[in-house]
Amino acid sequence: MLEIRQLSKTIGSKMILSDMEFSLPAGGSLAVVGESGSGKSTLARIIMALERPTVGDVRYEGTLAPTRKTAAFRGWYSEIQFVFQNTTASLDPRMTVGQSIEEPLRHFTKLGKAERREMTAEYAALVGLPLSLLAARPGLLSGGQYQRACIAKALIVKPKLLVCDEIVSNLDVIHQHKIMELLQRLKAEQNLSLLFITHDLTLVAGLCEQILVMKEGRMVELFDSDSLLSGERHPYTKALLEAVRLLGRGA
Repeated sequence: MLEIRQLSKTIGSKMILSDMEFSLPAGGSLAVVGESGSGKSTLARIIMALERPTVGDVRYEGTLAPTRKTAAFRGWYSEIQFVFQNTTASLDPRMTVGQSIEEPLRHFTKLGKAERREMTAEYAALVGLPLSLLAARPGLLSGGQYQRACIAKALIVKPKLLVCDEIVSNLDVIHQHKIMELLQRLKAEQNLSLLFITHDLTLVAGLCEQILVMKEGRMVELFDSDSLLSGERHPYTKALLEAVRLLGRGA
């Protein structure tokens, strides 16, 4: 279980996050939704121990997020993996796609070369990435293929929690839904917990069981996704839905 307790983050006099508190059970899924600047990505980076909160803490299965470059980071990242928004920086352009997907196995396992290659092919197939692309350079991939490779790289060490930060925001609508369908299938097959960060409420109702809405670093509301359209929603949540409707996505 992931637990966020009384978490706040300030930089100088600027408040980035304020009094965040929620939990994500094993096998559960939570969408964190809000406009740009709401603090979503900072929250993701704190969960990944890439930044430290000013107040409060992050725990996974009772263990505090590591705060120093020690062996604790290895344990944290073997349980929690992430795919971030800036995916074009996620695969080393000097490596082939297959080498990038395989790379975590070098750091987190003692598998031999043949076993690593076998797992790389297995996880490429798992996410629907053609095996012929494993010998290609990342720059030759389409946006959807690149994202599938990043997901394979994150999952190859068999984490229990996957954090996704705006991972479909640069894709067209068709490929957005293909990636969402892929995540939905992987969540069920791999028994993954999923934290999905986005600005688009309409993307997450079929993927995540709960939705947390953020505005200006604060929690606005937390509710079950099946009540997105049927329940009494906060005015800001309604405004987010209306913004998507005006952009032609529909709810």
